[in-house]
Amino acid sequence: MPKYTQQQLTQNIINMLKEKLQKDYSPGSTKRDAHPKSLGLLKAYFIVEKNLPPKYKVGIFKEEKTYSTFIRISNSSPKINSDKMKDFRGFSLKLLDVHGPRCSKDEKTTQDFLFINNETMPIGTLKLFHDAIYYTTKSNPFIFGVKLLFSGKIGILKDIRQNQKHDSSPLDIRYFSTTPYMFGEKKVKYSLVPRSIYKSKLPKDMSSTYLTNNMKTHLDNHEAVFDFMVQFQTKGMPINDASVKWSESKSPFIKLATLKIPIQEFTTKEREELGEVLFFSPAHSLVSHRPIGDINIARIKIYEEMSRFRHDRNKEELFEPNEKKFRNIN
Repeated sequence: MPKYTQQQLTQNIINMLKEKLQKDYSPGSTKRDAHPKSLGLLKAYFIVEKNLPPKYKVGIFKEEKTYSTFIRISNSSPKINSDKMKDFRGFSLKLLDVHGPRCSKDEKTTQDFLFINNETMPIGTLKLFHDAIYYTTKSNPFIFGVKLLFSGKIGILKDIRQNQKHDSSPLDIRYFSTTPYMFGEKKVKYSLVPRSIYKSKLPKDMSSTYLTNNMKTHLDNHEAVFDFMVQFQTKGMPINDASVKWSESKSPFIKLATLKIPIQEFTTKEREELGEVLFFSPAHSLVSHRPIGDINIARIKIYEEMSRFRHDRNKEELFEPNEKKFRNIN
């Protein structure tokens, strides 16, 4: 395969993903190219800690404030599979009423944080990400496996298989940003640590929707709680390889906020429809929390292009939620 620049790799990925969606979906029913299966759209509150030390008072953490927040929870497979299939989970936050200098202009008052329930992104470089898409959509996945074997990177596939799981509930597990961001003048990664009193149980007979069912049982009678944590970069923590874990022993995570998910009914048609039209991106951010690194820079363009492509095929308008929508949605 020829050598490409970062811009060429990014555009190749966009072209391949558009071709795939055109094959997989008819106009009017196009899903996301990744994380297409939503497990629920939740309403939550992002509560900045009181009395943070001055060095942590950056961006949205400058003052004690509670942000209304939408959370889209998903399975990561590019296909809509049964919850019986082992998978990774996505957990995307969209904070509302966020003001200040921004990275992009397509959303004016939001701050997105994107997480998965794995410490790293196994296919952690833009080149590998490009090759994985190429060999799984336009060539033969077996060839990709062989290339990984001869390049000494076959452990990537083992890492993916080992870390895909049957979780008791998306509300019970820890999440990681995997990719880095700025925090003022510092470089960081983020994590969400579950702190709920109530815990779900893995059902003996897993249904195709057991993850949503367990979340519903949880939120029918109990709130869910996560600690929002930040980890600062130290020596040996790369920016452009998301497959490398940033050591917690060298740089422990520090709590900056609490994410509270109140008791609610989320399995409604209105929530389902809103979850489909929302657009999450690392670019929906204050400049003080801007995304960095090759993968994040590529994600910004890929997510924007693919979101517009999906919305255009479905004849839907791009939609930025606000406080009024948060209050009024069932």
